[in-house]
Amino acid sequence: MTGLLQLLLLVYVTVASEPSCPACSKYDYEEKVLERMIRMEFAFENVLKENKAVSKTVEEDLTRIKEENTRLHATVDVLKDQQEQAERRLVSLMEEIERNQSSILEKIVSDSNTTLEQTIAAFNDMKDQIATPLVYFNAHFPQTTSLSTGEVIVYKTVETNQGSGYSATTGKFTAPERGLYLFFMHTCTSSTKYSYLQIVKDGSVLIRSVQYENNASTCSSSQVFVLLDVGETVWVQCSSGGLSRQLDESHSYRWTSFGGAIIRN
Repeated sequence: MTGLLQLLLLVYVTVASEPSCPACSKYDYEEKVLERMIRMEFAFENVLKENKAVSKTVEEDLTRIKEENTRLHATVDVLKDQQEQAERRLVSLMEEIERNQSSILEKIVSDSNTTLEQTIAAFNDMKDQIATPLVYFNAHFPQTTSLSTGEVIVYKTVETNQGSGYSATTGKFTAPERGLYLFFMHTCTSSTKYSYLQIVKDGSVLIRSVQYENNASTCSSSQVFVLLDVGETVWVQCSSGGLSRQLDESHSYRWTSFGGAIIRN
């Protein structure tokens, strides 16, 4: 557009500046017109050249703009891809965190349940160990009142026998549970009669006693603690027999007895 304006302006100036020459010949005039036309052609060619140069510059600028636009589009596409990849990584990371949190929570719950179960089991074991089983017995009325050395005293009347440890047939107590036991023997004699008795564990003497009264029937008691394993036996035995060795029992006042109980397992 600028080149066309320049061409019109050149033509206008050329025509406007043409001198009036009435004395000039026809050839003079034609020569001058031709000269002006040649000048105009040169000017027009210059304008065309300038227009071509401007067009080339514009085309180069447009090409650069297109290339820059293409580059920008490519950069934007790369940024979009990177953003999408970052979003996918973020989603994957969040899912992994959720899975890990869920796994950690499940492990914590599982460990807590296991610890609780172990604690309960340990408590139950302790409770079983602490809880003392009911084992006790009490028997009286000896099978015989006359005593001979080494004789096992058999108490026939059984008042209590929790745990079934005492035998009224043999007179012996067999431990059904391991633990610490307390045993006693309550011995009664008539006046001028003796009794030499001892509590024995599987043949080993735990305690001995002698009972005698010159003027009346009397009683005495002896106690002993002993640790027993399951199956070990305890009984009352005469350590010295003879004609003057005799037991006594009166249902009203005197019970010659043997008993015991577990006090700690």
